[in-house]
Amino acid sequence: MGISERIYSIPLKHIRISECNARLTDKKIGIEELAQSIKRHGLLQPVTLRGSYGNPPYELIVGQRRYHAHRLIPKSTIEAVFCGDINDWEAKILSLTENMHRVELNHADKAEAITALYLHYNRNDRRVSRELDIPLRTVRDYIKIEEQATAKAKRLLREGRIRKADVKRVIDAAQGDTNKADRLLDKMPYLSKYEKSRAVRYSQSHPKASFEEIIEVSQKQVIETTIILSLPKEIVIALNKAAYKLSMDRESVARKALSDWLENKGFLKGQI
Repeated sequence: MGISERIYSIPLKHIRISECNARLTDKKIGIEELAQSIKRHGLLQPVTLRGSYGNPPYELIVGQRRYHAHRLIPKSTIEAVFCGDINDWEAKILSLTENMHRVELNHADKAEAITALYLHYNRNDRRVSRELDIPLRTVRDYIKIEEQATAKAKRLLREGRIRKADVKRVIDAAQGDTNKADRLLDKMPYLSKYEKSRAVRYSQSHPKASFEEIIEVSQKQVIETTIILSLPKEIVIALNKAAYKLSMDRESVARKALSDWLENKGFLKGQI
């Protein structure tokens, strides 16, 4: 799946949007601003087309917003490179890979595309991770949300009204109870990170706990002691690597590692 280095000027009328494009929503948000930027500074990055030059029509794989901005200006042509006659799944991977590293792509689009690839590869999440060059934990997070989050959770994510990390916490805390999940969604953004952690831990050890019980326990005053440790460089590097791979903050990784070690050695009974 190689992209040509040569840049061509392609008439917009010869281009159609590919069904393999990862961007399904928010296609035209901010298009006016992008059009103005292109008018002032020109197109900084060409779009990517499927097919070969000289054989229109071409399919737009990467650069849908740039394409719409050109139509708005309006311009009759757009700079483009070609990725050849790749198959649909290679086109979807190319589109998603480019968009995964762009802030604009909606969470719902990422989750849908990643889950589609996951199913295409016979639920092989490691292959999806390799194909997209993103951490395995990230792939699993998106699949988990797409398959287990409620419709309300997905809507709030799409609207930017809740964080992905909080949706994951709600899934873990609700234990499959959709009514409990939707009530927790409303409360989770207002809890501190320690209260959120306590809510999840209590829910997992008490699957039948009501919403009210979970919130009451999470907000109980707990005496916490801060311990400052001097860590060797290699441990800090490993901690940073684990935090990145697991999509967790360093404090949570360190706390989990310490509690697991103490429990395995018999010094800690049950989850904290």
